[in-house]
Amino acid sequence: MGYDSYGISGVDTEYIQFIFDMILSHTACPKDSEMGLVITSDEHIKSLNSQYRGKNKTTNVLSFSNDLVEENAPDVLEEDKNYLGDVYISYQQLNREAAQLKISLKERFVQLFIHGALHLIGFDHEEDVAAEAYENLEDKIFNSVI
Repeated sequence: MGYDSYGISGVDTEYIQFIFDMILSHTACPKDSEMGLVITSDEHIKSLNSQYRGKNKTTNVLSFSNDLVEENAPDVLEEDKNYLGDVYISYQQLNREAAQLKISLKERFVQLFIHGALHLIGFDHEEDVAAEAYENLEDKIFNSVI
């Protein structure tokens, strides 16, 4: 099910492309990169979180990198080389968090989308120094698109 089925006010294909272009412009990622976006249910994202991360709970966003991007893989199709992977966002969790943070669905969507896309590009927030840089970059991109 796509993001358009959920009707997040102010979010459409052009806006998502604009956000992604801004993410690319703030990183060293090639400008011809591509990614997928799936807005899904709590149930589905919980299943993915359990299957791939061993965490049997709902989460807000998951990123799945395209492992085929590796340059050494001989069977990579030319059109797949620029595909970073997919970002999954739970619509119900998005709603809960927007209400909890007292921000619009659009704002929370943008935050989660940026967060997931940066993971696909290779950014991490496990270490304190990396986490601070990651959050600063997220904020910079967020402020440039809202």
